[in-house]
Amino acid sequence: MNDEPKLSDQEWALVVELLESERNQLPVEIHHTGNASVRMELHRREELVDGLLERLHQPEAVCLPL
Repeated sequence: MNDEPKLSDQEWALVVELLESERNQLPVEIHHTGNASVRMELHRREELVDGLLERLHQPEAVCLPL
């Protein structure tokens, strides 16, 4: 799958906003989870979201024109 998503600047901004929202909510979910396996999955999700946000904030992660 080599097709890169072709999103407008506004669409990329929304993707980043949604990821940041998810990132802010995950610690609360982790804290309130009593199940150890669910907590581990939430930590993995947190790592994925952090990695995506880091990649999207890099200068070379430019938005492709439509």
